[in-house]
Amino acid sequence: MGFGRELIESAREAQAIAEGRNAPGAAFTPASIDVAALRKSQGLSQSRFAARYSLPVSTIRDWEQGRRRPDRAAFLLLRLIEAEPDVVARTLADVDVRTPNRA
Repeated sequence: MGFGRELIESAREAQAIAEGRNAPGAAFTPASIDVAALRKSQGLSQSRFAARYSLPVSTIRDWEQGRRRPDRAAFLLLRLIEAEPDVVARTLADVDVRTPNRA
C-alpha cells in the first residue's frame, strides 16, 4: 500500500473512532499521583510545600482540586519528592528556578 493510501485509510479510521463507530486500538492513561496526600504526609501546607520544592502555590492548588494534572516532568518531580523529599529540597534550595540561565 502506498503512502497516500495509508494516509487516507488512517484518516478514515480516525473519523470512525471520533464518530464512535470503531474503538481505538489502545488507550493511553497518564500516570497520576495524589499531590494532597503527598503534601500532607510531610505535614506541609500548600504554600510551604510549594516554597520547599520551588513550585507555584497556584499549581499545587490546581493539582489538588483536580483542575489540572501534573505533566510528565512534574509527575517525575513529585515521584522524586515522594521517594527522597529531603534530597529534592536540598537540591532545589540553591537553585533560583524563577530566572533561567541565558547563554
